[in-house]
Amino acid sequence: MEETAVPTKTSRATRFKESLVSLPHSIDEQLPTMDKSLDRYFDAHMSAIISEWRLITTHTLDELDDRLDRVATEIRNLEKGRSEIEKRVAALDAGIRELEVGR
Repeated sequence: MEETAVPTKTSRATRFKESLVSLPHSIDEQLPTMDKSLDRYFDAHMSAIISEWRLITTHTLDELDDRLDRVATEIRNLEKGRSEIEKRVAALDAGIRELEVGR
């Protein structure tokens, strides 16, 4: 004789609880929402939005950071050269004064 499994009260309650857990996920998948529509719109038009609004991207920030590093290095090099030039100017001034006095 074959036994048929009769769902017990506990197994029915467990299946019901499991169906409740998955309910928000299934509702979210089936209902259109404003967020989903906006996400799709932004995904499709992001480059145009960035261009039109002149938004800065991570790539642009990285380029600006590199450029700032190069400019800062150039400024340091010019400042080093400035002190050399000031020394040369002082030496030339001293030489000119000697020539003027010697006249």
